[in-house]
Amino acid sequence: MDNFEQYLLASKLSASTIESHYYNVKLFMQWLKKEKHLDAASVGYNDLLAYIQHQKQNNVSPATINLRLNSITHYFDYLKKIDEVRKNPARTLRVKGVIKRVVETPLSPEELQSMYNDYSQLRKISQQQANTNLAHQRNTVLLGLMVFQGVHSGELQKMEVSHISLGAGTVYIPSTSRGNSRTLQLLPVQILPIHEYLEQTRPQLKPKAEELFPGNLHNTIYLLVQELQGINPSITNALHIRGSVIINWLKLHNKRQVQYMAGHKYISSTEAYAIQDMDTLQDELSKHHPFG
Repeated sequence: MDNFEQYLLASKLSASTIESHYYNVKLFMQWLKKEKHLDAASVGYNDLLAYIQHQKQNNVSPATINLRLNSITHYFDYLKKIDEVRKNPARTLRVKGVIKRVVETPLSPEELQSMYNDYSQLRKISQQQANTNLAHQRNTVLLGLMVFQGVHSGELQKMEVSHISLGAGTVYIPSTSRGNSRTLQLLPVQILPIHEYLEQTRPQLKPKAEELFPGNLHNTIYLLVQELQGINPSITNALHIRGSVIINWLKLHNKRQVQYMAGHKYISSTEAYAIQDMDTLQDELSKHHPFG
């Protein structure tokens, strides 16, 4: 098992993911020992089915079983690498019936646009409070990037002044450990707030070097979402906004285009949103045509 942990470390997975895989495989190995399978290399497809049945008998949810099967898949990939097995019996084995929604109750384009408009107009109310107004001007730019370009907090934190090109009307979104970089168009409604922010607001926020948004953006966005909930109580968090944007994009563009726009490393990430959109459509059809 120590060598397996080293294999996971070499795969550049996060510490929490490695811990989860190690724990799940340890549970599997304990079951093997109890079932008299002393050598994991002798495990076959039917043995894994027996393990799934064992999990179900212990009231383990289908989602958790699939997480454990994913860890076991990693383990057999490791065994293949060291030539202890020829095939990975867990590669395509997953439990069906797992309902996974990427985002609950996605916001429509009209709801996102209305939220942005309502929030941007709030600055007129707070003109007399300098610090509040500065924060609001910054947050209007942040919200625009979240609503119109689907940028998440990790990307916003890495953005620099040079990533904005008002002349070309574009924004460059840098890569993160979870996503790819991309260049997207700015909307006309964003140009003036960004220009005012760069020229007037940002210098007063005491930025370090070229950072576009000074300070801890995770706290800033958390407080921003709380303000937005006063406009639209259905908003849950920043991921709710981003997920809604991606689902709306899929109604206008093909999956490969949306993969680029969202910065997804893998098309499977984009497809998860597409599947939810199809499921939502099917739910609506079922409501209107229950016997269709």
